[in-house]
Amino acid sequence: MPTSTEVREIAFRHGQVKKRNNAIVAVLSGALPGVTLTFYFPSNWERWLLGLVIGLLWGNAFEYAYHRWLLHRPRSPLGKGHLEHHAHVGTPEEPEHVSLGKSPLHIAVLFASNGIVVILIDLLLGLWITPGIFVGWTVYLITAEEIHWRIHLNGWLPPGLSASLVLITWPITIFLIPAITSFCRSSTCCWETAVHDVSPRG
Repeated sequence: MPTSTEVREIAFRHGQVKKRNNAIVAVLSGALPGVTLTFYFPSNWERWLLGLVIGLLWGNAFEYAYHRWLLHRPRSPLGKGHLEHHAHVGTPEEPEHVSLGKSPLHIAVLFASNGIVVILIDLLLGLWITPGIFVGWTVYLITAEEIHWRIHLNGWLPPGLSASLVLITWPITIFLIPAITSFCRSSTCCWETAVHDVSPRG
């Protein structure tokens, strides 16, 4: 019978594989189509940058709404799966249940469903910002999942985003600060819910 340390090491490896696969699918479902669409949409750097910003904000708003109103809705099928994530907080199996999607297929469906909406709206309005939006989603998802992973597993995070990180990625970090804040709040909410759900009754 494996010890708790061995179980945690196995769960950690499985969790890392899930996170890596989610990132690969995000690049294939978001960044790759985004770059490809650049050759078909009349675009320039201003539209590309605007799309990137909208993609980051859209990703943050979508994640917040999805987490707040669907995953935490009582007796929701989505909520039941999410409670499994809460139930494993502090256990040796926790790393295996930290990823944002149950499988890479969920990530692909997420990009496809949002992507269809964006392409239709963009074609209708003629804004030509879809390529940047797709890349923004990719950056957001990979960054958000990494932050989520490190929050749960006490990994290193730059305090307030270190100066070096801000200097390297200043155009992006301006819009990632709300995302990080959202995840910190979500994690606090998750922790409180998890403690409430697993604490002894009565």
